[in-house]
Amino acid sequence: MLGKKIRETREQKGLSQKQLAGEEMTRAYISLIEKGRAVPSSRMLRVIAKRLGKPVEYFLGSVTEDEIHEDVSEALLDKAYMRFKAEDNDSCIRIAEHLLTLAVPEPVQAEAYLLMIRSCNRMKQYSRAAEHGESSEFLFIRSGDRKLITQFYLEMGKAAIYMESYIQAKKQYQQAYTYSSKLKHLQEEHITALTFLATSHMFLGEIPEAIDAYLKAEDEARMAGNPESYGEIAMGLGKAYFKSDPHSQESLYWTQKSVDCLKQGNSESYIFALHNLAVIMLHTDKKKEALPLLHECASIYDERNMPDKKASIFEEMSKLYLEEGNLEEAEKACKTAIRLLDLTDSGVQRARLYRLMGAVYHEQANPEQAYFFLRMSYDLLKRLNAGSEAESSYKLLTLSERNDGMDYNDYRMYLK
Repeated sequence: MLGKKIRETREQKGLSQKQLAGEEMTRAYISLIEKGRAVPSSRMLRVIAKRLGKPVEYFLGSVTEDEIHEDVSEALLDKAYMRFKAEDNDSCIRIAEHLLTLAVPEPVQAEAYLLMIRSCNRMKQYSRAAEHGESSEFLFIRSGDRKLITQFYLEMGKAAIYMESYIQAKKQYQQAYTYSSKLKHLQEEHITALTFLATSHMFLGEIPEAIDAYLKAEDEARMAGNPESYGEIAMGLGKAYFKSDPHSQESLYWTQKSVDCLKQGNSESYIFALHNLAVIMLHTDKKKEALPLLHECASIYDERNMPDKKASIFEEMSKLYLEEGNLEEAEKACKTAIRLLDLTDSGVQRARLYRLMGAVYHEQANPEQAYFFLRMSYDLLKRLNAGSEAESSYKLLTLSERNDGMDYNDYRMYLK
């Protein structure tokens, strides 16, 4: 009769369901509890009891066998959390899976699933994380715990973005953004949701939407006063403006700001911002200043064993050689970048390199190879729903088939 006691006490206090829910829960969740269709977790029950001005024991009454069982399940959950914090992902998953075989309340099940999803993401088992999420989403929604729901959608968005399922990632981050809105205690999660929502837009080629979301995140992060978070957002803004116009002053401004913020915070992401700055400088006729930065980035990527990032350095070098008419070096650099991606699983980046390779072969008067690589690039990007990238490959493919041919100035904008 827990729900009945909560309803009676709430009515005596003159509170509405929405007032009782506060920021931590939804009104619908309180309604389910009062009707006996949901059981709050110990944490949520403490929040409810405090709001109603009663001790937790008032609602529990005498200790029952079910409550003893709940203590056991929460002890197991605590153990799983400890394993997760110790980065013992396999043990964390094993304990959480065992917990799910017991007759435990739904909120406890949701927390167990969240630990499993987080552990899978940390082990880069993104499809496994997504499977756990798909089978447990209803538990999070029914929990009514907005923090738990937000954390769930952030993890699901992370899995989707690493699987290059950008439409799905956008949906997940939109949900995280919605559930964390207007809640001070979820400000950090709200900023994260906005940032990666913007990133998802950018991967889908929705550049105006990406810029809008990044600007909202920038405004929130500036007030929060976290230099690293702010620097990451500034880096995203710089990249989005660059995709909109490689010669824009906004791109240079935000990327330089990102470099300064991330350097100040001793962030590991500093090198990525420096890399972006070097690329922008290449497009603003500052090649002499850009090349040493690219070499510095390449050395650090070697130290950190980041072949995909090093591949992007070779991509820029190949573009530079192509612009200078040094086709042999352009081909060599592009092939090196493609081989580096054999160690990773980045479809969009691979497709970009295929596009570049197609342009190199076109300049070498090898139309069959040019068509082959440009077609591969376009087909792969279409499958990945990478909107503007696919459009660039398609336009380059179309240009390459013109009877009057094309030169570098005709297509350079599609290689940015």
